[in-house]
Amino acid sequence: MKAIKIALLVLAAAWGSSAMAEGRIAVFNLDAAVLNTDVAKNRLEALKNQKDFKESITEAEKINKDYEKLVEKFQKDMEIMSAEQRQFAKNKIDGKRADLEHLARKIEAAKQQEVQQILQEVGPKLQKLLPEIIKEENIGLLLPAKAVMHADASYDITAKVADRLNRAK
Repeated sequence: MKAIKIALLVLAAAWGSSAMAEGRIAVFNLDAAVLNTDVAKNRLEALKNQKDFKESITEAEKINKDYEKLVEKFQKDMEIMSAEQRQFAKNKIDGKRADLEHLARKIEAAKQQEVQQILQEVGPKLQKLLPEIIKEENIGLLLPAKAVMHADASYDITAKVADRLNRAK
């Protein structure tokens, strides 16, 4: 039994050293790398400053306040309301929630559209830089960060990629 454990330990060490000889393992988050570039930060800030976007945010905040007031009033007065009044109040609350959800989807769609445009714009630079970084860092296996349950920060090359994208104007 002891000999089997020693043999397994030697095998694991040999396998580990052969894997190290082929290159190191790294993880990479595409979205985080692209969104941490100066281009993305500037474009998303410009989106936030667009008149339509600002108006949507302001309207969503107003509707959210109205929604919260209606819910608070409903909870406070529920005991003294008739069934008809409760139904009317619930319908009003549901209407505000639907309006808020619609605006939230609209705002999120605008953000996602901008992110997609940024990804398309930065994509060619990334396709050129990523193989260079893989070669420089001697990476034998590159995994998407979202697919990894745990990785020490030393395995993550996302910040390096974002930095290189910023320098590759």
